[in-house]
Amino acid sequence: MFTGVKAGEFFHKNDVWSFLNLITKKDEESQYPYSTEEYRSLFRHSLWMVPGVNEAKALSQMMKTHPIFGNGAFNIVNVAGDGDEEEKSEDALEKVKNAIKSAGNEGYTITLSCGKLTTGVTVPEWTAVFYLAGSFSTSAANYLQTIFRVQSPCNKDGKIKTTAYVFDFAPDRTLKMVAESVAISTKAGKTDSSDRLILGEFLNYCPVIAVEGTRMKEYDTNRLLQQLKRAYAERAVKNGFDDNNLYNDELLKLDNIDLENFKKLKGIIGSSKSSHKSNEIDINRQGFTYEEYEEIERLKKKSKKERTPEEEAKLKEANEKRKQARDARSILRGISIRMPLLIYGADIDINEDITMEKLVEIVDDSSWEEFMPAGVTKEIFKQFIKYYDPEIFVVAGRKIRDIAKGADELPPTERVKQIAELFLNFKNPDKETVLTPWRVVNMHLGDCLGGYNFYDENYNEILEEPRYIGQGQVTEDTLSNKNSKILEINSKTGLYPLYVTYSIFRKRCEKYSESDLTKELEDKLWEETIKENIFIICKTPMAKSITKRTLVGLKDISPNATYFDDLNNMMKNKSKQFINRITRPNYWKKKGSGKMKFDAVVGNPPYQEMDGGAQASASPLYHHFVMTAKSLNPKFFSFIMPTRWYVGGKGLDSFRDEMLNDVHLKELYDCLTPEDIFPNTNIRGGVCYFLWDKNYDNSKDFTRVVTYENKKIIADVIRPMKIDGTDIFIRDGKAVNILRKVFFNSEMPVMSDHISVRKPFGLEGNFINSTDFHETIDGLKDPIKCYGRAKTIGYVERDIIKTRSEWINLWKVYLPYANNIGTELNDDNQNTFVGEPYSICTETFLVAGSDLKLNKVSSEYLSNYLRTKFARYLLSLAKSSQHATAKTYCFVPLQNFTTSSDVDWSKSIAEIDQQLYAKYGLNQEEIEYIEGKIKAMD
Repeated sequence: MFTGVKAGEFFHKNDVWSFLNLITKKDEESQYPYSTEEYRSLFRHSLWMVPGVNEAKALSQMMKTHPIFGNGAFNIVNVAGDGDEEEKSEDALEKVKNAIKSAGNEGYTITLSCGKLTTGVTVPEWTAVFYLAGSFSTSAANYLQTIFRVQSPCNKDGKIKTTAYVFDFAPDRTLKMVAESVAISTKAGKTDSSDRLILGEFLNYCPVIAVEGTRMKEYDTNRLLQQLKRAYAERAVKNGFDDNNLYNDELLKLDNIDLENFKKLKGIIGSSKSSHKSNEIDINRQGFTYEEYEEIERLKKKSKKERTPEEEAKLKEANEKRKQARDARSILRGISIRMPLLIYGADIDINEDITMEKLVEIVDDSSWEEFMPAGVTKEIFKQFIKYYDPEIFVVAGRKIRDIAKGADELPPTERVKQIAELFLNFKNPDKETVLTPWRVVNMHLGDCLGGYNFYDENYNEILEEPRYIGQGQVTEDTLSNKNSKILEINSKTGLYPLYVTYSIFRKRCEKYSESDLTKELEDKLWEETIKENIFIICKTPMAKSITKRTLVGLKDISPNATYFDDLNNMMKNKSKQFINRITRPNYWKKKGSGKMKFDAVVGNPPYQEMDGGAQASASPLYHHFVMTAKSLNPKFFSFIMPTRWYVGGKGLDSFRDEMLNDVHLKELYDCLTPEDIFPNTNIRGGVCYFLWDKNYDNSKDFTRVVTYENKKIIADVIRPMKIDGTDIFIRDGKAVNILRKVFFNSEMPVMSDHISVRKPFGLEGNFINSTDFHETIDGLKDPIKCYGRAKTIGYVERDIIKTRSEWINLWKVYLPYANNIGTELNDDNQNTFVGEPYSICTETFLVAGSDLKLNKVSSEYLSNYLRTKFARYLLSLAKSSQHATAKTYCFVPLQNFTTSSDVDWSKSIAEIDQQLYAKYGLNQEEIEYIEGKIKAMD
C-alpha cells in the first residue's frame, strides 16, 4: 500500500480524474468519445475493461462523483468481482440488461469489467469497448474475444447499429494485436505480398484509426507496418537488445552449414537465456507463409491417431525449425546485448544511420576485442549479420542516439537523469564483464566521497531532486571543491565522472542566484567543470567515446579523457611509467612544469583476465589498479572490487597483507550479496568498496566496516582490520569473540593440516569421461572405486594411480572442493561422505583424515563433524568463493574422533552442535547467531 493512500483509492487519483475530464471535455473540434452530444449518443452503452476488482471499485466511485459521469444520466454498472460494496450481488448479465432498460432512450450505461461478460454472452446495445487493462503481451485471442462483444447486431426501436469501436490507450498493443490476429510475420520489412493482402482485408472490416492531438488518421497497410516496426524497435531498446524482434526469419531456414556455424559460435560464447519475459508474437507464426501456418495449425488440432505419417513429419519439421531458431537466438543474444553501448558511443554524424555493417566498420579493433565476447572477431560476426532484421536494428540504433541527443537540450539535472535512465536499458555483456549501474555509482561515491546523490537513503528509489551528502573534510576536499582534480581509472560508461562532474558543477552554481542560472550559464559552468576538474583513463577508443557521450553529449567539447590500449599490462608491469605519464601536465594539454596531484582517484577496475578461457585459470587484476592508485599519492582514493582478497590466494596474498596493514584505510563497505550490486553477474563471495584517506591513521581510530546484505545495512562497526593470530580479513565482526573462545590455546591443531591439496590422486574432473574410467569392475584386474562429479561412481585399475597411492587402502573422508559456504548462496552443500578402503576420487573432492588413522567409525564421526553448523560456520570465515582449499579450514579445530572423545559423535548433527557450543563456552547470543546464519543440512 502506498503511503497516504486509502484502500480502494487510486494512487494517481489526479491523473485518473484528468483522464475523465479529457474524454468528456465539451469541444466540437475534439475527437474524444464523450466530447460532443453526437459522440455521447453514439457510445450510449459501452464496456470498459479495467485491470482488476479494486480498480473497478475505485473507478466506479470516482465516476459517480464526476460532473459528467455522475450527473445522473450515466448508470455506472460494476460487474467486476462482486461489484460495488453497497450493491447486492446478482447475475452480471442481468444487471447490465436491467441498467440498459432503465436508461431508456435518453440515459447512458458504462459497464466496468475485468473479465466478466467477455465470453459466451451478447449485449447488443454495446457500441464501444474502452481497453484500460492488460499489457503489450496480452493474448490476441482474449483481446479479440473481448472487443468483438460490441460487434453483435442490434436493431432497437428502429435504430440499427452500423458501427462499433474499440478505444485502446496502448497504441503499440493495438498494432501487435492486429498483426497477430491475421497471423502475419511481424518482422518489419519481411512481410510478403500475401501478408500485406491479408492485413489489407482485415483493415477493410476492422479499420484502425489513430488520434494524434485532435486529428484522426486511418491506418493503411504500409503505415501500420511502419508503426509496428517502430514499436518493436523501441521495445528492443527498452530491453537492451535482449529482444527476439532483432532477428529475422532466416533463423527458421537453417541448413547444416548454418547449424555448424552456430555450433562453433556457441563454443566461443555459449548461450544465454533472456533476462526478461518474452513480449513477442508467437514464433509459431514466423517463417511460414500464411497457408503453411494454417496447415500447421490444422494438423495440431487433429489427434495423433488421425494424422498420416506425412503430416507427423511436417509437424516434426516445424517444431524442429522453431527449436533451432530458439537455440540460435540464445547464442546470438551474447553478441546482441553488447551492441547498444557501442551504438551509443559511435563517433559518427548523428544524422547517419548505423547499420550492422557500419558498426563493424566504425568500431576499432581494440574496442571490438574489449566489448565483444572473447574470440568473436569481426570476420566471425559478419557471418551472422544476415540473421538480424536490418530495419529494426537501424531504427533501434536511431532511437538510442536520439535519446542521447535529446538529453543535450535539457538542464544539467534533467540531462543526468535521462542519460542514467538510458543506461538502465544496457545489459552487462556477460557474467564476468561488469558495467557499474548508476545506482551503485551513487551508492559507492555517496558513501565514500559524498556529493550530490540521485537516490534515496536506501538507494532504492531515484529522487526527483538530488540530495546532498556531506562526508566532512572528504567532501570538502573533493566533490565540493571547485579546484579539485578527480581521476577515474578504467572508465567504461562515464557514469563515475558524470556523478563527480554534477557534484562539482553544483558547487560552482552556488555563487549565482537561481534567477541568474540560465541554460547558457549552466552549460558554461558544466564545461568548466569538465575541463578543469575531471580526468579520465580508458582502455579503448570506444570506451573513451562512450564516456565523452555521457559527459558532453554531441557538443564540441573535449573532456580530459585518454586511453591506453595496454592498460592492464601497464598496471601489472609498468606502473611507474604509467604514473610518470599521467602526472605530466602536458599529457593532459595543461600548462605547468611540476607533477599533477589528484585529490581523489575513483573507479571500478577490471577484476580478472583469462589465461585460456577457463574460469579456474583467471588471474586477478584489480589489486594492480589499487596499488597504482596508491602510488599516485592522492588525498583519497576509492575503488569497488571483489572481496576475494580478504583471504588471499591466486596472487592476492601480498595484496591482502598490504590492505590489512595499511593505516590509511578509513572505511570498508562489505557487500555480502553481490547480486544486489551487480545483477546477473558471477562474483561469488561478495563485493566491497573502500575509502583510503592519506591523513587517516587506523592504528589509532580503527576502520569503519559497514556490512550490506540483501540491500540493507546489517552491521556498522568500528574495528581493526587485522585480528591477532590471523593473516586474513575476518569480515564477520561477531566472529572475533567466537574465535577467541575456540582458540583459547594458540597451539590448538586445526583441520587445515589434515586435508589434502586439490587433485588428491592426481585425477582431473573430466577423468570420468576417459577410457580409464569404467562403469563396472568387469574385465579389471585390480579394480578401485572412483568417485567423480555429479555423484558419478566408477572403477579404475589400481596401477594407473601414481599420486598418493598409499591412501587407497585407508579409511578417509571425501569433501567437495567447491561448496557454497562463505558465499551468498545456500551453505547446505558440504556433502561429506566416508571414503572406504580401495577407493579414490577425482579433483571434485578433497580428502580429509588420511593421516589420522581412521577406521570405519571414526571416519563417520569426522564426516559428521564437518557437516555441523559449528564447523561450517568456522569454515565460512576463511572462504571468499566457492573453492574450499585446505587452508580455508584454518579456523576449524581438530577433534578427537575416537570413542573416548569429549564429544559423543554418535548423536545427531544437531546434538553434536550443541555439545561443541558447550565445549567452547559459546553464549546463547553466539549460538543463536551461528544457528541463524548457517542453514541446516538434510
